[in-house]
Amino acid sequence: MDAPGLQTPLAVDMDGTLLKTDVFFESLASALFKKPFSTMALLPTALFGRAPLKRAMAVLGPLDIDSLPARQDLIVFLQGERAAGRPVHLVTAADTELAEKVAARFGLFERVYGSSGNRNLKGRHKRALLEEEFPDGYAYAGDSPADITVWQGAKSVVLAGANKDTSRRAEDLGLPVEQKFEQDPAGLRAWLKALRLHQWMKNLLVFVPLLLAQAYTEPPAVLATLLAFLCLGLAASGSYVLNDLADLAADRAHRTKKNRPFASGRLKVAHGLVVGPGLVALGLLGSLFVNLAFAFALAVYIVITLSYSLRLKRVALLDTTVLAGLFTLRLGMGAAAAAVAFTPWLFTFSMFFFLSLSLAKRHVEILGKRADGATGMLPGRGYLVDDWPLTLGLGLSAAVASSLILVLYLVEDAFPQGLYAHPSLLWATPLLVGLWLMRVWLLASRGQLDDDPVAFAIKDPLSLILGACVGACFVGASVAFAPITSTLMR
Repeated sequence: MDAPGLQTPLAVDMDGTLLKTDVFFESLASALFKKPFSTMALLPTALFGRAPLKRAMAVLGPLDIDSLPARQDLIVFLQGERAAGRPVHLVTAADTELAEKVAARFGLFERVYGSSGNRNLKGRHKRALLEEEFPDGYAYAGDSPADITVWQGAKSVVLAGANKDTSRRAEDLGLPVEQKFEQDPAGLRAWLKALRLHQWMKNLLVFVPLLLAQAYTEPPAVLATLLAFLCLGLAASGSYVLNDLADLAADRAHRTKKNRPFASGRLKVAHGLVVGPGLVALGLLGSLFVNLAFAFALAVYIVITLSYSLRLKRVALLDTTVLAGLFTLRLGMGAAAAAVAFTPWLFTFSMFFFLSLSLAKRHVEILGKRADGATGMLPGRGYLVDDWPLTLGLGLSAAVASSLILVLYLVEDAFPQGLYAHPSLLWATPLLVGLWLMRVWLLASRGQLDDDPVAFAIKDPLSLILGACVGACFVGASVAFAPITSTLMR
C-alpha cells in the first residue's frame, strides 16, 4: 500500500466530524418547535428511506449555518492541508443542500457530496462513491461506527470526534492514522448542566405552603410534598432540555449561553429529543401518585413552560410575566400537594417579587448585548437593545411593590389576627427583602449580575445571609403560635 501523501484526496465527514453536531437532528428540532404539526405529518416520509426525510427536514427546519459548532482543531488542520495543495472534499450523509451551505461557510472544500432525495450517502454507499470518484485512493476523516466501512477502503485515517471504541476499531484496521482530534468530553457533568439540577432550588417553593400552614407535623402532607418536589424537578429538567433545543440558534449568539451543552455540541441534539420528553412524561406519571389536583397543576405548568419555549419568550414583557407566573404556580402546586388552602397575600407577593427578578434577567441580557456594540433586536427575544430603561423602570417598580405587599400583609392581616407570638420581629422582613432586591438591581445595572438572579442568589454569600435572616425573623416571630389558624394560608 502506498504511503498517504499530501496529494491523496482527503474526504471529510460533516456531522460529528467537521461539525460537533448533526444537522439532521438540528433541522428536526428546529422544525418540531417552529412547525410541530407539519413536522409530525412529514415523519412518515421515513418509510420511503432516510434521504427523503432529510430533504424534508432541511426544508421545514432551516438552520443558522454560521452558528453551528465546529471542530476548530480539525479546521486548522484542513486549512494547512489545503494550503499545501492537497485536495479536500466534504462527503457527508447530510442533505446536499445543507452540506453545500456548510461548505460555503468554511471555504475549504473543492467538491461537496451529500445525500440526495433518493440516496443516503452513509456507510457502504459513501465508500462506493469514494472508490468511484478516487480510484487511486483516498484518505477519510470521520467519527462514527458507520465510518469503519469507509475507512476499510481508504489509504489512511483521520479521527475527529470519535469515541474510544470507534477509535480503537479504526486503528485496528492497520492503516496509517494521520491525525487524531479527541472527542469533547460530555459525560455526567454536561448532563448535570443540561438538566440544571441547581435550578431545583427554585422548586423548594413547593414547601412554602406546607410550612406556612403549619402542616409539617402531618406525615402524609410532608411525603406528598416531597414527591411533588421530585416530580416537579423531573418535569422541569425535561422542560429545560426542550427549551435549550428550541433556543439553539439564540443561545449560540449569546455571550454565555453559547457554552450550554447542546448549543456547544457537547451533548447530541438527538439525545436531548429523547431525554427531554422522557423526563416530562416521568414527572407527569409520578404526579398521579401525589393527587389529581397536583397532577393537573403540573400539567398546566408544563403546558405554560412549553408555550414559553415555543413562542411566549419572544414577546416582550409577556415573557417576564409568564416567568413570574411559573414561580407562583410552584407555590400553587405545593398547596395542592399538601392539601392546604391558597393564600392571596403570598401569591400576590410572589408575582411582583419574581416579576422583578425576571425583569432583572432580561435587563442583564440587554446590557450585555449593548456592551458588545449590538443594535436592534436581541436574538430570540422581543426586546431591543435600547429597551434597557423600560426593564430598569418596571423591574424597580415591581421590587418596591413586593416590599409594599409585605408591609400591607403585616399591617392588615398578621398583626390584627394575632397570628404570631412576637410579630414585631417581622418588621425586618420587608427591609431585608427590599435590600436584597436593591442589591440585585445594583449589580444588574453594573453588568455584574449572573444571567439568572436565582442562580446568583444560591451562590452569593450575602444573599444567603439575608435569606437566613428573613427565615430567622419568621421562626422567631412564631416561637409560640397563637391559637388562631394562619390567615396567611386562607
